[in-house]
Amino acid sequence: MDAAAQPQPSAAPVGAPMKLSIDKFADGGIVCLKFAGTIDESFEGKKLATTVKAETLVLDLAEIKKISSFGIREWVDFMTALAKQVKQIVLLECAPKVVDQLNMVANFAGTGKVFSFYVPYRCDYCDTDSRVLLQVDKDWETIKAMKMPQRPCPSCGEGQYFDEDPATFFAYMIGQERFELDGSVAAFLSAKLNYTVSEASRKLKVDKLIDGRATLVRLAGDLDASFPRDKLGEGLEGLIVLDVAGVGRIEPAGAAEWRGFLQMITPGSEAIYLLGVPPAFLEKLTRPEDLGAKAQVLSFTIPYTCAKCATTTAQLIDVEQHYDVLKFATPPEMKCADCKSAMTCAATEGLLTHLPSLPKPSITADAKKLIKELANRKVEKKKVATTVAEVAQARGGSSWVGGLIAGLVVLGGAGAYFGYRALTKTEAKGGAALGEVTKKSADARPAWLTSDTPFSSYCSDTKDGGIACVGVSSPTASHEDGEDEAKDAALDGVAAQVGQRITDAHWRSGVAGLYAQVRQAKLDAYERDPDNANARRDVREARKAVATSLRATALTAVPAAPSATYWEEYDHGARFLVFTQFQLSGGDVKGMVSAYGHTESADGATVVSMFPQVAWRYPKVTEGAIVIGVDKGHFKDASLGEQTVVLEVGGRAVRDASGFAKVVTEELARLDKSGGRLELRVQAGDGNPSTFTAQIPAAPVAVPAGSGTPRGGNGGGNGGNTGSGTGNVNVWDRYDPGKGGGREDPTQ
Repeated sequence: MDAAAQPQPSAAPVGAPMKLSIDKFADGGIVCLKFAGTIDESFEGKKLATTVKAETLVLDLAEIKKISSFGIREWVDFMTALAKQVKQIVLLECAPKVVDQLNMVANFAGTGKVFSFYVPYRCDYCDTDSRVLLQVDKDWETIKAMKMPQRPCPSCGEGQYFDEDPATFFAYMIGQERFELDGSVAAFLSAKLNYTVSEASRKLKVDKLIDGRATLVRLAGDLDASFPRDKLGEGLEGLIVLDVAGVGRIEPAGAAEWRGFLQMITPGSEAIYLLGVPPAFLEKLTRPEDLGAKAQVLSFTIPYTCAKCATTTAQLIDVEQHYDVLKFATPPEMKCADCKSAMTCAATEGLLTHLPSLPKPSITADAKKLIKELANRKVEKKKVATTVAEVAQARGGSSWVGGLIAGLVVLGGAGAYFGYRALTKTEAKGGAALGEVTKKSADARPAWLTSDTPFSSYCSDTKDGGIACVGVSSPTASHEDGEDEAKDAALDGVAAQVGQRITDAHWRSGVAGLYAQVRQAKLDAYERDPDNANARRDVREARKAVATSLRATALTAVPAAPSATYWEEYDHGARFLVFTQFQLSGGDVKGMVSAYGHTESADGATVVSMFPQVAWRYPKVTEGAIVIGVDKGHFKDASLGEQTVVLEVGGRAVRDASGFAKVVTEELARLDKSGGRLELRVQAGDGNPSTFTAQIPAAPVAVPAGSGTPRGGNGGGNGGNTGSGTGNVNVWDRYDPGKGGGREDPTQ
């Protein structure tokens, strides 16, 4: 969307989350809601849904800065309510944070389809981030291939790279089918709201209805050089009605073709009437010389704003009815259809000054009636399959409804119920898919067991603000293996719930951004083929690593043993299905949220303690400090940015954020006196850990007056800086032991 069309959010204190603002634009059966700011518990999704009256709803999510856990709940409520009253929902220009939620949260898009979304790019040379917009109609091959090329940085011109893991970032999108926008929707977005819409969506579409000597031609799309003037004009005669409400952008060549078209059909016509003329068309193509001898504008649309509803709508103006007002370049008074308040015309001054030039229509009552009937008549078209089920039915097969979603939000009961699971092809309800139960650990299944989907986990909130997470094993050959799998799955659920409750934006970006998409990709791979040994192993090992890290970092907050266990044995190969439950009190959960979200700073770097879910990406990393911000110092000099996990400093292990601050402070204090090399071992990106080394010169030695000039400046005798002066310069080298110890560019 063009910058000029973007609403300006109200100022917020530095560091405070920007409050949510919602702007509403409407035109007939199409409504666009533009969201900007933070979606949290204050977002009243159900209430907002009741105010939406549309056939097509467009949700602009480009400026969403943050979505909290409770905001997700409200958003899913919003989308669920919309599904009952809106025929079509289109998600437009989704911010990367929205894409993250699409990948993690079930039903986040509801019945909607994503038309366009932003992908993040990073330039290490000038330390800037940018976004590139992709559309499912024109960029489908790129999305499907999940390969984003390097591109020139808009700030410095150097190469910038796609700053996410492709397999995880595109997980949701590749489960969605390619589609094109309806012509009227594309015209509304491109012409009236200045959104970027592809050429395919803007291509002019023409419908023709004939009733006796009256012909209605309905146009939707852009007017350009491809306008079929001769083909469309051939044979047009009698009473001609041109419905141009769906016309989008008007190019100079298209305007010339339109004028030629009107000149072509004028001789054989009784009268030519234009309906629903949009603002751009009205201003550019309805001057007396454009209309000619017989063309008249019966109605046009101009934007009006309702301050009370915060809504901008295109109001249809009947020229004959309001002619006495229009001839004075004055817009008619209009009232909001929802609240009945007076509205303010938002048309440009240039458009308003054009209104007096419109001729007063000369039309009979019979002609009005006929035109109204034609305009309301729908063109009969062959039904096109629009849902996954319809497409599958048309192809003669069953549908596989994708999404492959690991985050599941269910609302109800005493409070919010948050769960997530690796979905399988069939759920073993009552053990039906596994055979007969031959033995079980209790006469009846316990009440806490509410799902028996193998290889899954799910969590619920307890009354005191704690959590209860249940892990379900896959069908295993031994009770012991099943119990291990179930414990790991449940503890992975615990870690996921704690992560959901940490809402700090820097933490979400620096920490959740490390693991969320990788976790999704591994769960998706297992979902696609549960019998694939490699996919199952990846999920099992990741959960085990998460459980190990959780016990190492959360210490006594996590119970040593499950609060409850239940198992069943089946007769097919004596397989076991084991269920375990871990319960954590509200105090323990609150303490974990505080501990994992706590920040420490040293040498310009802000870090938090290792979070267990990061083990989905780095299974061998169970402790350390995660960098979530860098503004100066040796880390900044070395281009070590966010999402770097610091494992060692000066050969000393870093266990958590406090350990990082302590070790870095001590090492720098020591080296500032004697000079030497500061060595950091970090996990940055996929592959093996890397070692960064900084040469730190010794503090300058005071030289008595008259004893000469210091030789070689600072560090001249220990391989540091050369030349005169006292400026400290740090020289960073990076070595990757996984690549033969070769030196790398520290900016990579």
